[in-house]
Amino acid sequence: MSGEQQPSLLIPEELHEHVETFSLIFERFGFQRMAGRIFALMLLRDDPYVTQAQLAEELKASQGSISTMIRLLEQLGFVERVSLPGYRRDRYRLTGDPLVEMTVRRLEGAKQMIAIIESARSSNHVGPNADARLDRALSFYVFFLEEMTRALAEWRKTVD
Repeated sequence: MSGEQQPSLLIPEELHEHVETFSLIFERFGFQRMAGRIFALMLLRDDPYVTQAQLAEELKASQGSISTMIRLLEQLGFVERVSLPGYRRDRYRLTGDPLVEMTVRRLEGAKQMIAIIESARSSNHVGPNADARLDRALSFYVFFLEEMTRALAEWRKTVD
């Protein structure tokens, strides 16, 4: 046995496959894969607090990459920086319900799409084929917004 200590894992080794799978899904939503890896690791971790150095070590990534992605996650409102008494380094934790927040942001995007489509259709410069495509898209976004807003409200009743 050597005198070297093995680095402690932030999550059990068995969960690392889930971190990678989650990061691929995160990427499909338009985020950087590393942001998804950080987010997933923080989501699966029992201890809510983690440092950038711990993330870099666990994810085998550069401090610069971790710093950039943490900043992005902070700007999105998914992660917050906290200062704990007795520690020099800042720590990070997930905010409230970040996965629910992602859905709320999708609803805001749907509202924006509805407004853009309605504006385009009212311009009188849209031909009949384009108008038909816009009508179908508008129908979808209105349906999506109404149903997801209703579902979110119902879900909140069950957990609050």
